[in-house]
Amino acid sequence: MTDLASIAAELYALLPTEFTAARNSRAKDESGALAAEVKKLPKPSAAAWGTNLLARERPDDVAQLFALGDSLRDAQDSLDRATLTKLGSQRRALVAALAKQAATLAEDAGHPLNAAAIIDIERTLQAGMADAAAAAAVSSARLVRALAGDGLEAVDLDDAVAGPLPGARVRATTKAKAPAKKGPTKKQLDAAEAAVAEARTAAEDAERLAREAGTAKESLTLERQELREHLADVEGELADATRAAEAADRTRTATTRALEKAERDRAKLVE
Repeated sequence: MTDLASIAAELYALLPTEFTAARNSRAKDESGALAAEVKKLPKPSAAAWGTNLLARERPDDVAQLFALGDSLRDAQDSLDRATLTKLGSQRRALVAALAKQAATLAEDAGHPLNAAAIIDIERTLQAGMADAAAAAAVSSARLVRALAGDGLEAVDLDDAVAGPLPGARVRATTKAKAPAKKGPTKKQLDAAEAAVAEARTAAEDAERLAREAGTAKESLTLERQELREHLADVEGELADATRAAEAADRTRTATTRALEKAERDRAKLVE
């Protein structure tokens, strides 16, 4: 039996320009409550569509990223400073590489992504690394909007996935926690400092992404204003040309009538 999740997976695999018509057509093919649910499926944002495309076309790479997120959380739990430092560097590189892959896939599909969408894809991938439920949402390839998370609180998934939320993915690695001790050792304190450094780096990354998003927004806003001004200029020129054409038509009509009168007057003189 066809369910909403499978229908959503099919629809969200389409280009954004094809989505609305395909959704409406599919809703007509269904009946009852399912038809109504299909009809209400929202068109994905550009970033969500790009992330879904990545999850479908590069599932192993996305799984590798989320496995790295599992390892980072294990290292934080065990206060392993060396591992935290190593994995933190890998995290940043892998997130950037996957976001670039998403941009390439989108361009190859004939629907390029702008800079703001690519930044949102990075944020979404980082959220998936920090939260198992968010990772499952990304892997479902049914995202409606981009995700965001800092690893301190659960990622907000309300209205983020088309259809039912998928079950949280199983951690790729699990490690037994070290037995509790009365006081922290130097190694634990060093690892805690490394965790703080990693969190600070994540915050700096978030700040960078926010600045880049702001720059992209300002650039697009300026471009929109320039287009509006150009449109106003063109409309002004069109109005001038319309008035000139109307004046020329009136002049042509007047001169034609004058010519006809002159010819009639001449004919009378000849008679």
